[in-house]
Formats: sequence, structure tokens, C-alpha cells
Amino acid sequence: MSNSQMLDPKVYYQNLSKKDKSKFLRYLSQRYDYPSTTMSGKLRENSVSELRRDETENIIRAINEGVWRI
Repeated sequence: MSNSQMLDPKVYYQNLSKKDKSKFLRYLSQRYDYPSTTMSGKLRENSVSELRRDETENIIRAINEGVWRI
């Protein structure tokens, strides 16, 4: 099983502090031009809509690289 299959962006996001969630969403917005409100909606526990495959791949890449924390 690859690392991307084991990592769930929703679980990762839900385990972040409020401050880190804000920082993470800001990074996704600046790097990938994803609207922060849309991403927070898709990443929350009881989301109405799901992440697209490209969004999932980009989020997993950002998590693995850790660049959003800088």
C-alpha cells in the first residue's frame, strides 16, 4: 500500500489545531488557488461534497513535503 493510500487528508486536517488549519488552508489557497471556504468544507468531518482526485493528490503532496508549515 502506498503512502498516499494510507494518508487521509480529512483525518489529517481534523487533527490539526485551529491555528494550523488556518495556515494549511492559506497554503492551499496560495499554492493551488483553492478557495479556503471550499477546502474547509470538503475537509470537515461531515462534508457535503468530496475532494476531487487532483485536490486529494495535491493535499497529500503538501502534507508529505511539509512545506505548508514553513
